[in-house]
Parts: sequence; structure tokens; C-alpha cells
Amino acid sequence: MTLAERLAAFTASLSFDALPDEVVDSVRMRALDVLGIALASSRGDWAPAVVDLAGEGGGECTVLGTARTASIPFAILVNGTLAHGLDFDDTHAASITHASAVILPTVLALAEARDLDGRSAITAAVAGYEAITRLGMAASGVFHARGWHATSVCGAFGAALAAGACERLDAPRLTAALGLAGSFASGVMEHLEDGSWVKRLHPGWAGHSGAIAAALARGGVPGPATILEGRFGFYRTFVGAEPDRRPFETLGREWEILKVGYKPYPCCHLNHAYLDCALELLRAPGVSADAIESIECRVPAGEVPIVCEPVEVKRRPRTSYDAQFSLPFSVAAAFLDGAVGVDTYAPARLGDERVLRLASRVRHVVDPDSPFPRTFPGWVRVRLADGRELEARVPHGRGGPDRPLPPEALVEKFRDNARRALPAARLTALERAALGLDRLKSVRELMRLCRG
Repeated sequence: MTLAERLAAFTASLSFDALPDEVVDSVRMRALDVLGIALASSRGDWAPAVVDLAGEGGGECTVLGTARTASIPFAILVNGTLAHGLDFDDTHAASITHASAVILPTVLALAEARDLDGRSAITAAVAGYEAITRLGMAASGVFHARGWHATSVCGAFGAALAAGACERLDAPRLTAALGLAGSFASGVMEHLEDGSWVKRLHPGWAGHSGAIAAALARGGVPGPATILEGRFGFYRTFVGAEPDRRPFETLGREWEILKVGYKPYPCCHLNHAYLDCALELLRAPGVSADAIESIECRVPAGEVPIVCEPVEVKRRPRTSYDAQFSLPFSVAAAFLDGAVGVDTYAPARLGDERVLRLASRVRHVVDPDSPFPRTFPGWVRVRLADGRELEARVPHGRGGPDRPLPPEALVEKFRDNARRALPAARLTALERAALGLDRLKSVRELMRLCRG
């Protein structure tokens, strides 16, 4: 059995009744989180260029935060982009993928179009989560090292399975969908070179590609079953190596969705543990931004090209998106403000000389013993003007399974995001519907609450 056939068989046989309660709870909370982020994103100054892809309506699917509707593929493209638009969406550390921004917009669009119940949507979503994470784990850290965005390239396959599950494809057609998705998978990290925001599109593109692959497979278009490990398959072509097969051996026994970490800060997840350290140090007696002489961040080599270099660009970001991928800017803002939120990366903040002066005093040193990418650790040292040196270390950022955020914090995050697009009464109804997803007779009830 090829890896594609194994994933297809898992998806075809998966039932809601086989899902542990904690897995169902996870999907419900992730739906709440992603919908809140997408709604907030819909009010971003960059959003109209993406929302306009939906046209003026006529489709069967909600475009989040707007009065528009769109066809399945375009709704997924737009909504997946909005879900990733603030870089506030969750991350699976071992695969370095933003699973929810790919999988949930795909499932919710298809569930709305096909009038599926909440349990069917949850089951399809779990199939997608378990696939995208394992596909990334099979070459952990290697995609990013080669310049590929693992969310986008692995996401096309996960979305194909999730979409196929919504369409109730059998195992042979699901295998074909994966074979087709391999020809659609794309997404590179070159945005880091000039601060452009094309990366926002990657989860939407992955979901769009997966839905198209599933639709073609449903119609009888074939795809190679050896797409993952074959001679010209995904892993040999994209990373020049065979996949690690071990992650696939735990399908149905271990649930990777439970290891996906929520984000407490709207920026690159690699920054998060350092922000935790900065905020911890800020609570020490006598520590303030004005008292800091220098800041040293000990960083794993694999993170350096993403959040630390080029040094001058990271210290003076050119765009808001640049700033979200800048460790110096983010750490400096944390020390100055005592918090990091959506407004931290507003365009007006990029010229704040207080932040830029402190960012200029942030340097990085490679930590050769870092466990990255198994975890995203943080290690910050500060030298104060009075000569004292203080440091803080955390093995994981908050939000993951080792340092989970309480449910009430995630609900508050949703409320703060969704209020930017919805009136209070609708926000309350949406919160109730998302957290009761498994009890919905139709996902349309949920999605229509998301219209602006």
C-alpha cells in the first residue's frame, strides 16, 4: 500500500463515532479561533484585493465577514487567505504547518454547499488535520530549509482528503485526489526577501487546490497512487529525499490535531517563545525598555533566515508583514508595550522610533543545541544599564500541548477578533454555534452568521 493509499483508506473509514471527545473538542475550538481571525482579517487594508476574487456573488458559499457569496473553490481561496491573514492562526510544530487555515475553510465551504451536518464536517476536518501534519512531519523542517512553505505544499494534500471526505469519495477516488493534488501543490518563502504578503494566500491556495483535486477525482480523473514516495513524487521532487514513513504508522492511534498550538500573538510562531521570555523579564524589578542596554536572543539555526536575517531589514521592517516575521521588532515591541497584539503590527507602528531604537539593540546568536523543529523554544538575555544581566528560557511558546492556553483565553481571543467585523449579538450567536458544531444539523447555520 502506498502512502497515498494509506491516507485514503484512513479517510474513507473514519467515522465521527471513532473520534475521541478531546479531538471533537479541538475541532470546535479551532473553528471558533479561525472564524474570529478571518473576520478580523476581512477588515484589513489588504483584504479587498483578495475578497474581490469572489466577484459579486452567485455562489453557494459564504465569504467570511462580507455580504458576498462565491463558488466552492473561490470561497476556500478567499476564506483560507483571511484565516491566515493576521498570522494569528495555529501551528503544528513538528510539521511547521498552519493546519487550521487550510483545513477548516475547505471543510466549511464544502459543508455549507452540500448542506452537511456538524458531525460530518468535524470528521472531514480531522482527516485533513491528520494528513497535513504527517506530511510535514515526514520531512520535518526540510521544506522550509529548501524554500517551500510546508503549509501550502502539504496543505494541498490535506485539503484534498478533507474535501473528498465532504464529497464522500471512496478510497480509490481519494487516492486519485491525492495524486492530482501533487500537481497543484505550491508555495515558496521568497516573500521574506521583500516583505510582500503573498504568504497570506498560501493556505487559501492549498485549500482551493485540494478542493479542485477532489472534484476532479469525483468525476473520474485519475492521479498517481505513488505521488508521495514515487520516483518523481512529492518528496523526491520537493526535498530530494524519501519521506519518513513513521508518522503514517500512527494514523488512527495518535491524533496530531491535539498537538497543534494556538497563537497568543499575531506574528510568526517562531517568535512566540521569545515574546513569552520578554514579557517574563519585563516583570522583574527594575526592568523596563528604557533600562535595557542590549538584548540577546539565542536562536536555532533553522529559524535565523526566517525571523533574524537580513539583520538590518529585521531591525527596520519595510512592511507590516515584514514586522510579523521580525524577531527584533517583535521583542522590542513586547518590552515597550508589555503586550503584543494586532495593533503592534499596524502600518503606523513601523516608524515608531522607540521600537526601532530598541530593535537595533537586539542581536541573535545561534543555539547549536536547540531542539527545533520538534519544539519552538525561546531564550532571551538582557543587559541592563545598571550592569545586571537577566535571562529567561522557555522550552515551548504558550498555546501548545505543553503550555496550553485555557479555553476562556481562546474565547476572549475570538471575541476580540470577531468584534472588528460583527455586531455583539451576532458575535454571541456565532460563538455558540461554533462551540456547538457537532450538534448543528446544518453547517449553513454557522456560516450565515459569518456574513458581514
